[in-house]
Amino acid sequence: MGSLICISGEIQQRDLDLLREVAGIHGFTVTVMSRDGIQGKRFEEDLPRGFFSFLPPSPDLILELFANLLLGSGECLPLFQRVGDEVPSFINKMPILGVFETPLTKAAVCSMLLAIVRSDAVNERNKAMVSAIVKYRNEKLDLVRIGTALSSENDLQKLLELILSTCREILCADAGSIYIRERKEHGGAFSDTLSFKVAQNDSADLGRMPEYSVPINCNYIAGYVALTARSLNIDDVERLDESVPYRAGRALMEKTGYRIKSMLTIPLKNHDGEVVGVLQLINRKNAPSVRLDKANTDQMVRSFSLSDEEFVQSVASQAAVSIERAQLYENIKALFEGFLGSSIAAIDERDRVTSGHSKRVMGFVNAFLDAAEKDPLCPYYELASSPDRRKQFQFAALLHDIGKIGVPEYLLTKENKLGQGEFESIMSRMDYVELLLALKPSNAPGWGSIEEAERDRELLKQVNECGRLSDELYRRLDELKQKIYITIQGQKKEFLSQDEWNKLSVRSGNLTPEERELINSHAVSTFRILSKIPWTGNLARIPEIAAQHHERTDGSGYPGKLTGDKILVESRILAVIDIYEALVAQDRPYKPRTSLKKALQILREEADRNHLDKNVVSFFIEKEIYRSPEKQSS
Repeated sequence: MGSLICISGEIQQRDLDLLREVAGIHGFTVTVMSRDGIQGKRFEEDLPRGFFSFLPPSPDLILELFANLLLGSGECLPLFQRVGDEVPSFINKMPILGVFETPLTKAAVCSMLLAIVRSDAVNERNKAMVSAIVKYRNEKLDLVRIGTALSSENDLQKLLELILSTCREILCADAGSIYIRERKEHGGAFSDTLSFKVAQNDSADLGRMPEYSVPINCNYIAGYVALTARSLNIDDVERLDESVPYRAGRALMEKTGYRIKSMLTIPLKNHDGEVVGVLQLINRKNAPSVRLDKANTDQMVRSFSLSDEEFVQSVASQAAVSIERAQLYENIKALFEGFLGSSIAAIDERDRVTSGHSKRVMGFVNAFLDAAEKDPLCPYYELASSPDRRKQFQFAALLHDIGKIGVPEYLLTKENKLGQGEFESIMSRMDYVELLLALKPSNAPGWGSIEEAERDRELLKQVNECGRLSDELYRRLDELKQKIYITIQGQKKEFLSQDEWNKLSVRSGNLTPEERELINSHAVSTFRILSKIPWTGNLARIPEIAAQHHERTDGSGYPGKLTGDKILVESRILAVIDIYEALVAQDRPYKPRTSLKKALQILREEADRNHLDKNVVSFFIEKEIYRSPEKQSS
């Protein structure tokens, strides 16, 4: 069946053994060749089914390999390239089917081998299709045009519209529709029904056609074709022989008065021969500009020819593969969005205080982009009007705090300056001091009375819970730290330990500098985590956008202390939105909710201090982006 060639660089024996083991299961053999061996070999009749390159990823090395292949064979020959932690940018520009990391896993090898098998199947089917077109019709240019269009479209609905409109145009069909066979679950068996997806008609106004299902059985034409996997070419649906089990649906004719005469119904079959949908073309016209009505249908409509049927069958083969590819793309998209949702849920689970923050931030980002898209003169119009940049920004907004996964949970949920256990320990110590004052005052020389100890107890409660430590409270806390008591073991000891003092004496907030540094490290962790994902080119800047949302335009932010325009525009927008959402979010244990008026004032002040981008803040306020979630909820 051919062989897989492993171009050895630093290939480990374990990887080679695994390749041979899994390849043998799939009927492949493995040939190991050195770089010198590749250079000296001319592949002709023994053309491999695919290549695994263990050489360092280099454009020159890859082109060196393809230079020894037969002309044209490299375009469809699967090549998998080993990469490290990061995928080089040139990979997307090279004829490479996929990349892998070492050490190899059995699942990865199986996946690549199956990709080779699928690639072979698609390639063989495409070759057969092109040969048939050359032999039976002089419509090669039309087919190439269709293939090019289908291969570049990943949106399923747009793809179906394109398939139908192209076939109708070439065959001069007045109307048509496409039905898709859904799977019961992702990757599972097909259901026993067809879902109506697309309808087009040049002569009748269809309005908005609702989706509906057609059972796969002998009663309906589309269902019969799906059941038998055979085409039906009907000259006149109103004159069907009584012996056939199927009948044409009359809903369209009754609703619009449109008469259906000739009909060509083709099954859309994938490379496994499974029917994935049905393409139906209606009323083959003598001239494309004719508008049909009941009076001229008999005169202006003719039957679909055998040549028409053969052509559409050729297109249907490629269309089915494209449909499955588009469905796979949607499944991958759903899988990725599920990963995003799970990642955000993981963050929310660890930090329930800010639960939902990332989704609310993305809501504000969407509102910002919507407003910018409506204003071509604003500086953010280019960003908002680019689907790729918009999607990249949305994903970055959702993932901007993913680095918090690496932050200790007690810091994420820290309500006061001391943890519950730490504070209870100090209170127990104060109980001991009061006991000494009652029984043996000389062992508590730092206090003159129980009343003084009670005042210190209240001081500790106040300091532990306050967000900002005043000079007066700081002075009293410093006095308390130096007060001495005698332990049960007879040792003299300051009332507050150094660690307790460090935490309680924080002047603003409830985090020590060391704890603040740990919290701030989430930006670096965000970049590190997101950089591990092999983003496609249009999403490549997600790690940077997400990691820069704590940068400040004057360079006082983190982690890179970037200034001005060195901060990505998406990150500057995200910084404003992140701060605003945190200010107006539901009450958090360590701070009350900020009023709308106060929050906007803080944004203006931060912009005046050159911490936030003034243009972003102005746009955010002038366009009333801050009200967007309220509008959405209402």
